[in-house]
Amino acid sequence: MAVMALMVPAVMHAAGATGVYWSKVDVVFYPPSGAAGGNPLRADSQATIHYAAMVERLVNGEGGDTEPGTTSADLYGTGIRNGYSVYVPSSGGQWQSSFDRSAITVEVVAETRDDVSRVLTGIVDRIERTAAERQEALGVIPKSYITTSLSPGVPEISYQPAQPAYAASALAVLAVGLALGAAGLADRLSTHVAGRRGQLRHAVTAARDRTEVRS
Repeated sequence: MAVMALMVPAVMHAAGATGVYWSKVDVVFYPPSGAAGGNPLRADSQATIHYAAMVERLVNGEGGDTEPGTTSADLYGTGIRNGYSVYVPSSGGQWQSSFDRSAITVEVVAETRDDVSRVLTGIVDRIERTAAERQEALGVIPKSYITTSLSPGVPEISYQPAQPAYAASALAVLAVGLALGAAGLADRLSTHVAGRRGQLRHAVTAARDRTEVRS
């Protein structure tokens, strides 16, 4: 009963959960046209992918979030209601990453549309600014810059409804399981304690009998 009482608020909270707003956009990196003799990064695709990965690490470092983002599930599907993820998309499997796109993916989830727009704009601006500043620091001439653009050009912000019935049902099942487990554990503990008390009483009685016989 105690476990059930503790779980009731969580079930009620899940039943009243609302959806979130979410947006996802790719900042695509393009190699400079022509021979790009003024760019030490060269104009091949692998160099551009490496450059995008470097920018991604710099941006995540600035934001204090160096955890790699997942590409197998959308950010809102992980249960996060306010947050963002910045990562280079991987086409590899579970055991090995494979990066074949010179792009940085940005996902933002928040409880309001305005918050998603504000955070997304800030992150995209930081990526584009970092990409340009690093090339300037390397002495690349502007016409040989690796350039960036958004895909899609105008990021869409969509509302992702919650599924409170499923969440509440899952928590209710969890609550029942925990209650049954706790009851079983309590029963075993009480049986163990009763057994120990019986052994102690038996030992005390036996010691008293031996004392009476000797006297």
